[in-house]
Amino acid sequence: MIKIFGHPASTCTRKVLFTLHETNTPYELVLVDFAKNEHKQEPHLSRQPFGKIPALDDDGFALYESRAMARYLDGKSGGALTPTDLKQRAEMEKWISIETENFSGNAMKFVAHHIFKSEQTPETMEKAAKGLALACSVLEKNLANKTFLVGDKLTIADITYAPYIDYAMATPAKEIFAKYPHFVAWWNRVSERPAWHKALGR
Repeated sequence: MIKIFGHPASTCTRKVLFTLHETNTPYELVLVDFAKNEHKQEPHLSRQPFGKIPALDDDGFALYESRAMARYLDGKSGGALTPTDLKQRAEMEKWISIETENFSGNAMKFVAHHIFKSEQTPETMEKAAKGLALACSVLEKNLANKTFLVGDKLTIADITYAPYIDYAMATPAKEIFAKYPHFVAWWNRVSERPAWHKALGR
């Protein structure tokens, strides 16, 4: 059985759990307690040399980095979350890149400041707000005539955004999101999925 070494509160672990539940893949979650700094110690550093979570073990095949793990798990289960059309697959990869480079970092500044009480400077927060608004405006335009980021079906791209939006919704970032109705409608569709609720343990 696939083992996931992570923590259910971790954004990247949630990404992987969401994928596992969408693909109906059996797994075992092995808790790595980051409150005790276990992710920075052995044996976890042997699984993830950068000291982050999660890591995966599939009968001896070791993998880390949550987006790579999501792609692997989807491919192993038959690839339902990855478009077969070459152009649509490229679109999926584009939206994953935008999440990585333009969205999640800005969203996590709000999460760090307002939820984890890791105080950010006013300049940092202003920059994060502008960056998040720009990313949302780009997403908004794309979602004006689509159910999900790449069309009518959920893909790995939609999954990668979910943990960051979920946390950011409990911060003033929610006010930025509210300015983009197609974005909000899309998030509602994603967050209502049973697999996401299972990933959150609800």
